[in-house]
Parts: sequence; C-alpha cells; structure tokens
Amino acid sequence: MDQIRIGLDFGTHQTKICVQRTPDEGHGEPNYEFFKFADLQGNHTYFLPSVIQINNDDTLSYGFVDETRRKSEPEPPHKESVTLEEVFDVAYMADGLYREYSTDKNTPEDKQVLEKMLQIRLQNIKARNNLRLKESERQYEKEFKDYKDASNVFRYFKQATFIGGEWNRVTSISNRTLCIWYLAYVIFLLEKEYDTNFSINMGVPVDEVTYDANKRLAVEILASSYYLVEDVYKNDFDSFLNEKVDNLLKKTENRRFSQELKEEYWINIFPEAYASLIALTSRGKLPTGMSLTADIGGGTTDISFFTIEDGNPMIYKFWSIPRGLNYVAARSGFDYAEGDFQRRANQDVIDKYNRKKHELVYNLVRDLQRKIQDETSIPVQNLRDALKDRIIVYSGGGSTFSFLTKPIDTFTDIRVIDSTVWNEENVKDKASISKLSALLTTAYGLSVSKSDTEVKLKSYSSLFAHLPKKFEKEVQEISKDQC
Repeated sequence: MDQIRIGLDFGTHQTKICVQRTPDEGHGEPNYEFFKFADLQGNHTYFLPSVIQINNDDTLSYGFVDETRRKSEPEPPHKESVTLEEVFDVAYMADGLYREYSTDKNTPEDKQVLEKMLQIRLQNIKARNNLRLKESERQYEKEFKDYKDASNVFRYFKQATFIGGEWNRVTSISNRTLCIWYLAYVIFLLEKEYDTNFSINMGVPVDEVTYDANKRLAVEILASSYYLVEDVYKNDFDSFLNEKVDNLLKKTENRRFSQELKEEYWINIFPEAYASLIALTSRGKLPTGMSLTADIGGGTTDISFFTIEDGNPMIYKFWSIPRGLNYVAARSGFDYAEGDFQRRANQDVIDKYNRKKHELVYNLVRDLQRKIQDETSIPVQNLRDALKDRIIVYSGGGSTFSFLTKPIDTFTDIRVIDSTVWNEENVKDKASISKLSALLTTAYGLSVSKSDTEVKLKSYSSLFAHLPKKFEKEVQEISKDQC
C-alpha cells in the first residue's frame, strides 16, 4: 500500500495541496502531485480560494463565489448624521445678555444668577445631545448586526482565527467554525480521491512564542473537521453539501486538544516559515551560511533565519508578521479580493511594510552582535563582514511583485523561488507546476516534512560554538563558510 502524506497549505486567500505518495509502504522513492480543484466552469486549478458562501436555499458552497446561487444581502449600513442642539460658552453668553438687558437696578449678583441659569440650560442641552447620539449609535449597531447576520460570503476566517487583530472581523458565524467547515470540505475532497489512507501536515502562521498555542488550536480545528466528515456525516459528501446552515451549526462540535486526538487523525502542524524553508533545503538547493527566507502570503509574511548543516536546515529564529498582500491592499484603500494589486498598491504603505521586515532583521543582527561580543573573542566587525551579501529567498504570492522583494539589511542576495526548485523532484505535471513554483512551495515543504517534533530552534550560542571563546587569546577571522 502506498503511504500518502498531504501537505495542506491552508491560506488566508487560497489553499494549496501537495500530495507525497511513497510506494511499498513508505520504502520506495516518493513522487509528488499537486491536488487539482474544479472551479465553477469545470476547469481545474491548483488553488482553492478560502471562501464560504451561503446559497439561496441556505446551503453552503466552498471555494468560489457563485452569483447565480448567492443569497441576497442588504447594503452595509451607513451612520446617519445626528442633528444636535447648539452648545454655547456660558460666561460669554451671560456677559452679552447682561450688557443687553441690564438696568441701573441690576447688580453683579444678578449676572452670577444668570450664569447659573445658563449653566443649567447648557447641561440639559448636552444631556439631550448625548441621548440622541447614543440612540443613533444603538440604531446603527442594530442595523450592522442585521447586516452581518445577512452576510453570505465569508473570507479571511483563517487569519482571523490564528492571528486576530485587524482581521478579526465579527461575523454571525465564528471564524473558528468557518475554518472547521472549510477544512471539512477539503477533507471530503481528499477522502474522495484517496479514501482515508493519508496523513495531513498543515502550516500555521506562528513565531516561537505562539507556536505551541496555535499548534494546539490547529489540531483542534482539523480534528473537529474530521469529526464532522467521518462521525457526523459518515463520509456522505452530498449530505454535508445539502445541509442547511442552521443545522450545520448545531452539528458542529469543537474537539479539544489531546495528544491522543492528534495521533488519532495523523495530524502534524508546522510553522509556515519552516515549511517554506524545507522546500528549499530538502535537496540541498541552498549553500551553507546564514540566510533568510521570506514567504509573502495573502495574510502574513513568514520569515526564518537559518543555516545549513550537513544538508539540513538549522533554524535560529522565525517570525510570522500579520502583514501580507491584504495588509498592503487594505491600507491602500481596496480589498485584495478585488485584484489589480500592482497598480493600486500605495507606495507609502509598501514602504511601511518593507520597513517592518527591515526592523525585524536589524534586531536579529543586533542580537547576534551582542552574543558574539559577550561570548567570543571575535571582533563584531567580522560578523558584519560575514553577513554581507547573504542570501534572502522570497516565495509566496508577494514574491511576484518586485517592490515587495527588497534586500533586508545585510541580506542583499535576493532570490525568488522559480522552476529550479522542482528539477530534481519526481513531480507530476512539472511543466505546469514550474510556472507556479513561488505559490506552491509551502505546500510542497509541508508534504516532505515528517514530524512536527522535528521543529526545534537552535540557540545563538550554538551558532558560535565553533568559534574561540572570549577568554581565548587567539583571534580568528569568520569566513562565510563558517557562518
């Protein structure tokens, strides 16, 4: 029996799947195939948009917006302007009225009484204005809730679930539930093709701090999807697709993490930064030395700092920053789903995005300088020299835009994933795949990754372990091969 491992690149905007098939129960030479999805016209594509739609009959469809079936929805509400009573300066008005109407019989005390009366009047005006504003806000919130409840196309639920922040849009259905439904649909497609004879490796946007928590969350979501497919709907795809949204909500159960649950469904969860890196290093596609990868996706940019030792990547730092193509689009004033990214992206926003990458790497280099200064006898300048013109490899949808693939600090040797990544691999439809290398590389990296227990960070101290310690008198130069 063939051993099948699924590399599931569940993306903010679209999902890609690479299937590693190893014959002879995992002992033969593996081959690779990228899963094809059928679009609304029956054409096949390697990308399934991360979209869920509510249809006219209250069923759900996945991946593509079908306007012929889409349930109608109202226009988003607008905040109406509120007519408010005019406020005034008490002292100024009291002085004016006193001068206009006072007689010889009036005293300064009369002016004080007038000020108190005007103060009471002003307080009443402010109270009425405040009530009008609150009532207007309550009405808007009600209309907005009604609008959300009527929303029938959902996007960005993956990013909202794993990152939150500005993309954590509140919907009438939780983003976590939308992830479960979407991944259940994907599992139905996979089981239709491969029965249940496969394991899943999925990537999540994380750094060292958030990896454990998001790893558990991803296991829970995938296990909940499996439970829906296999236990609730008994692998009946048509029943799942024909279910009304209200019934589907009632039948969706959130499974809670346990190691037994993870092993039951053969789930491994990897940092997306790690997965994009493995695609490059699995067959020695990068030279030795300190390097960076930057995978620019729709929702995040995943960066890893690593070296190559004996053909294997040694990761010293990885980040996932919540800035990708949709960040640049949204800050430029349009929705990424609308397209035309090249022309509409704002230069100020692009500059801010690039500065964020530079800030991360600048801090990395500074930390390395401190570590080498504190622990070794090597001059700091030697480290800077060794880091000059180092490699940074870009991948993901953002790598197709040159204004996003700039040098970062000393990492100026820019490389973009291209067709050479597949040259040595037994990949089906290689001619077609090669043109999409930058977009498919993370799915491939997930398919070749074996176990998420292998994801271990190396310390900066181990990076310099072969160099003379601070108390040693001998001073050596650092070559690019050493670092």
